[in-house]
Amino acid sequence: MNVAVKVALSDDFLQAFSRLPRDKQQGVMRFLSKFRQNPTASGINYERIRQALDDGIHSVRIDQDYRGIVLRPENGNVYCLLWVDKHDNAYDWARRHRVAVNPELGNIQVFETSYVEGQDDVQPAAAPEPAAAEGLFAGLKDRELVRLGVPEECIPKVRSVSDETGLDALQKILPDDGYEALFMFAAGEGYESLVRDREAPTEVDTQDYAAALERVETRRHFVLITDDSDLDALLAAPLAKWRVFLHPAQRKLVERDWNGPVRVLGGAGTGKTVAAMHRAVWLARQYLKVPGRPVLFTTFTKTLAKDIQAQLAMIASPEERDHIQVVHMDQWAIGILRKHGFKENLLFSEPKRRELWKMACTCAPVDLDLPEEFYQAEFERVVLPQGCETVDDYKAASRIGRGVQLNRAKRIAIWPVFAEYRSLLRRAGFREAEEAYRDALALMKQERDGLGIRAVVIDETQDLSASALALLRAAVPEGPNDMFLVGDAHQRIYRHKVVLSRIGINIQGRGRRLRVNYRTTDEIRRWAVAQLANCSIDDLDGQPDTLVGYQSLTHGSAPDVRTSKTTAQERPLIEQAIAQLLADGIPQQGICIASRTNADSERYEQLCRGAGYEVRRLSSDAGDDADKPGIRIATMHRVKGLEFDAMIIAGYKGPEAYTERFAEDEDAGVVVDTLTSERSLLHVAATRAKRYLMVSILAKS
Repeated sequence: MNVAVKVALSDDFLQAFSRLPRDKQQGVMRFLSKFRQNPTASGINYERIRQALDDGIHSVRIDQDYRGIVLRPENGNVYCLLWVDKHDNAYDWARRHRVAVNPELGNIQVFETSYVEGQDDVQPAAAPEPAAAEGLFAGLKDRELVRLGVPEECIPKVRSVSDETGLDALQKILPDDGYEALFMFAAGEGYESLVRDREAPTEVDTQDYAAALERVETRRHFVLITDDSDLDALLAAPLAKWRVFLHPAQRKLVERDWNGPVRVLGGAGTGKTVAAMHRAVWLARQYLKVPGRPVLFTTFTKTLAKDIQAQLAMIASPEERDHIQVVHMDQWAIGILRKHGFKENLLFSEPKRRELWKMACTCAPVDLDLPEEFYQAEFERVVLPQGCETVDDYKAASRIGRGVQLNRAKRIAIWPVFAEYRSLLRRAGFREAEEAYRDALALMKQERDGLGIRAVVIDETQDLSASALALLRAAVPEGPNDMFLVGDAHQRIYRHKVVLSRIGINIQGRGRRLRVNYRTTDEIRRWAVAQLANCSIDDLDGQPDTLVGYQSLTHGSAPDVRTSKTTAQERPLIEQAIAQLLADGIPQQGICIASRTNADSERYEQLCRGAGYEVRRLSSDAGDDADKPGIRIATMHRVKGLEFDAMIIAGYKGPEAYTERFAEDEDAGVVVDTLTSERSLLHVAATRAKRYLMVSILAKS
């Protein structure tokens, strides 16, 4: 019986491919197309590599100068492309690496060995004698280390580690899954907790690479190629690993049936949006025979929706994309209203809103002597969230957190201001988003089945209001796989607080968390988390939340925090930082300057242009295109959902200064919420940085 051929690519191969010159990439792509169709063809010359530890590792000729490194085990019809490079570099890589099936987890692992030119054999990475009982991992048995993902050959090296410096050195040597587990164990995570969710076969055949390729832990680093279209999609942008290589913790959330709504929490950089996108694609695949677009993917802002739509195009087939509707909440809600003859637009213009409030406040009772700002805040924080349509509704509304006390008589006295504002809105052809959500909800209850939505995926849940989430709850019938919500209240920058259970979204038993930050260095992560010290953060369901267990696995320099008294003093600091980043090899499009306001962004755009740099301004109306050159200029709000090699937060005056500016004359409850939002905004902007963070502070004069 013929055994089906399995051809796979590793993420290491894709990384190596991305660094090749463009003309060489074309040659590799032609080779791979032939290789996928028949890896045993006579034209493919397999060569054993002298002094390679692994007998299954061979080289294949790409052209006169370049070689591919292939795992070709003796058993099974498996071919794994591991690396591609110039001849000598490719052979050196092959001599320094070993491939094996973990005897406990059953996954394929690639790890580094030591190789010395001229020796006839290769040994595992050089290690001193095992440390004494004080070693970091002295409490773990050898089999437990293997169960955590440590290759047996690397156990002596792990035993030698006694401090954080030694642990950091393991990262280059160990497979990612093994290093992550050891890192989390050293950070205080218990062994049982680390292995609880890891799939471990009852029996493992370490020679059965075909079976190993199918396991979840392997699929984090290897992808099977089934046709040329898969291959072309992978090679189009190989560095975007998230497109195919999901972490097992993410894959377990994505590729399964759930009995009801699922809430996934996780700090910045833990891959929540990645999981949400893959979940949408997985759901679409289940509903390919259902007409229309049964999967609704929504997020809070228009730019995030555009970014997600572009990214989904990279991981989903055209047919799968046709079954996913990607919209931001306002667009979707107003679309429902339009279908029923509503003509008003949502009010986004703050100057127009202030104008209407000024007119509405002519109805305010003089004897109460309340500032105009109070009425707008009261409307946005009490009247709208609680759906107060009449004075009786308002009299019964909760005002917890509001600083000014209002008895029943005072509420009756100020209600005409809110009624007048609503009247002015209608006459001007506008409505507030919260009211649009409630009106759409009333219509939704009449025609839910007519929308044809089978599943809803919600990104940035923390920024959606209770009304928005109630509308989404009504859009899909309750049942298996109905809702998948991802979010992090530490990144809440739009003030909305919800308790999911109060709006009919029951996540009991289906709350999950992602804990490993794959974006930022641990130094940047720690600085960003510190900005939220003493802030009260919830878990989106009425309980307190923390970032305990949230870790980054990479290290780098500490954030560069500078203080200037004037913009003139700040300018050379910004210019020097950019020049150094470019000299260090970071491309212009890998650098972003974020500032608090649009006016500030305009100033830094002019600074960069004046220094001779190409600039790309990230507007609120369009997504980013990573292929276009230019230093990115954006507001701190705009960079939400993006990431860059280097972030410069420029002209920053501190959370307290912006709170004082944006919550002027507000009551105590508004001030506290605004300060928390400002701290969260700084946290969000800082965690966009992958390698370098500069915070340039403008001190008060």
